Amino acid sequence: MKRILLCAALLSCLLVGCKKNKGLSMTGVYKLEKQWISGGGNDSVYKKTQIKIYTAHQFIYAGMTADSAVSFGVGNYKPDTGNRVIENEFYSSYRLDTSRVFKVDITKTDTGFTQKIPAIATIKGVKYDLMENYSRSPSGDTTKLDGLWKMSKSFMVNGKDTIKKEVTQYKIFQGGNFLFAGRYLVDKSANKFKNNFGYGSFSLNGSNLVEENTIASDVSALKHKFSIKIAFSSDNEYTQVISDAKSNQQSVETYVRVK
Repeated sequence: MKRILLCAALLSCLLVGCKKNKGLSMTGVYKLEKQWISGGGNDSVYKKTQIKIYTAHQFIYAGMTADSAVSFGVGNYKPDTGNRVIENEFYSSYRLDTSRVFKVDITKTDTGFTQKIPAIATIKGVKYDLMENYSRSPSGDTTKLDGLWKMSKSFMVNGKDTIKKEVTQYKIFQGGNFLFAGRYLVDKSANKFKNNFGYGSFSLNGSNLVEENTIASDVSALKHKFSIKIAFSSDNEYTQVISDAKSNQQSVETYVRVK
């Protein structure tokens, strides 16, 4: 009886096609080429510098408009049916740690992909779709750092003084590229925070990490090469130290891996 049922199932697959989701391979580093909102018979194009990096199941996107407004999102994703992925954004510049779920339609191209989020907004009964074109950036070798990390501790050491920094920041490493995004406190009395992000290339040689920002919301970090001392307490936690000999200051940051 079991053999008859198995043969019937296989025959059904041959006749009508089995709905097997192989999933999309999104792992890589991508640069935004075009972003627009489509709805009501009109397209509105927005100018923005943005990078999106996918690991096997996580992502960060971060970008900046012409007036230096920074936006970002961090989350995980999984394949859905057909050419669609489900993105669970658990931290963003828009809603902080209030999560959002997006059904993202993906169309692969020779140079990257186009993504569409249907009905991302509805205004006066009109549904609007978010459309984005991305081109793939070169990717290098993998390292022990590859993956998504969250900052757990940050402070400045100035001589004998230690100053704790109030920061929420995520950082992703993927094939010789990195992207960090988050927000930090700039005025405690007014509870004012500022968004920031940086993107570039990196190399890791033992305890020596070298990062070069090719895009940065902080102008002083743009095109700057940082020599960083790094120490792993485990495969899932590391601490980095950036020393400034001129000011006698050290920036110390600890990160834990997001699984």
